[in-house]
Amino acid sequence: MNEHSIKKLRRKFITLSFISLFSVMLIMGGTIFYVNYITTVRQMDNALNYLVEHGGEVDFDTPTRHWDGATYDSVSSSSENFATIFREILREAFNTKIDEGSESVFGMRYFAVVYKDEGDSNPITAHINEIDENSAFAYAEEAIKEGHEYGWMGNYRYKVDKDDGQTVVVFLNVANQIADQRRIGTIVLLLSLVGSALSYLIIRIFSNRAIRPEIRNAENQKRFITNASHELKTPLAVIRANTELEMMMHGEDEWNESTMNQVDRMTGLISNLVQIAKADEKANKEGRTDTDVSGAVEKTTDAFAPVAKQNGKTLTKDVAEGVRMVASESQIQQLVTLFVDNAIKYCDEGGEIKVSLRQKGKGVKIAVSNNYADGKDVDYNRFLDRFYREDQSHNIDKGGFGIGLSIADSIVSQYRGKLEVSYQNGVIEFSAVLKP
Repeated sequence: MNEHSIKKLRRKFITLSFISLFSVMLIMGGTIFYVNYITTVRQMDNALNYLVEHGGEVDFDTPTRHWDGATYDSVSSSSENFATIFREILREAFNTKIDEGSESVFGMRYFAVVYKDEGDSNPITAHINEIDENSAFAYAEEAIKEGHEYGWMGNYRYKVDKDDGQTVVVFLNVANQIADQRRIGTIVLLLSLVGSALSYLIIRIFSNRAIRPEIRNAENQKRFITNASHELKTPLAVIRANTELEMMMHGEDEWNESTMNQVDRMTGLISNLVQIAKADEKANKEGRTDTDVSGAVEKTTDAFAPVAKQNGKTLTKDVAEGVRMVASESQIQQLVTLFVDNAIKYCDEGGEIKVSLRQKGKGVKIAVSNNYADGKDVDYNRFLDRFYREDQSHNIDKGGFGIGLSIADSIVSQYRGKLEVSYQNGVIEFSAVLKP
């Protein structure tokens, strides 16, 4: 993996981490908001039920005292085990019960209207300052018209109860609870945004430190490949020279011929390793010019015509004329070379290899297809893996080292494109879209 790929992977990791963290924080905050909302509404409704049970009015002059002298510590210590204590804490935290012993009764601001079946009506507005009798009737009539038992009206939560020959409509002022809910919602959203933003910065800083060793390793690997390739060229040149001299002195035989074949294979492998190091380098757009892509593709394809014929295969081309793009001509030729060379190796005996070129927007599309009867059950997702060969026997007759398509993929990625492999009706096709 090169430096560019490592940084790209880092960006994906940061993005996914940010989205995941923000989603988790939003879900947790939303759960807190929702639970608090449900608990608050339940407490409102219990208060309304309590007021309805008392006919819309509660006498606060002689409150009933229910304190039995027990403290929180004594109650907790009397519990037998942790589970019981935990249940008591939860019950206390989500307690929404309203009765004569609840302190919240003395803080309620409400008004009510009681309708008798005989036609009498009684507005109760003594426990609220902002509503007079006329307004109380208007609110009550609107609530009855809505037709719901519970409902909302501005800063009021109301209940309509029809029973025992009368209709009681109670309105509870919940402005403070609504403000609390809005405040909690705002805090949840801000904490999610700020927390995610801070986490994004922290992840970005630490991920940058984390990938530095990997970038150094990638650079060392490229340096090693380049240096090793140069170092191997010298002994191979000596072996070739000695073998050629032996062939001149004693004639050719199967042993020195085998040695020359292996030298050629090693030379090809070294060349490919150097190409890997170059292909893994970050795209250099400075070396790109306005290139006649049609000419480059035709020239490369024509060079392979004798090779295809020698292997008993037909090479055809369908190249659009006048296709141009800002690119490196050598990279275009190398890409077509890799495609065609692979097609010749794996094309069926007597099959057809077709090279096509089309303009695609401001970019180009290069495709090479060939007959491949054995490709029905092939895992094409692995074709771009470095050193992967579908021929697991590693038959040297076909040559290659399983890195050509990987190099092609690296070239395509430098042009912000994508290399695709498809198989249909016995024909396999490699296509690449290059963008300027």
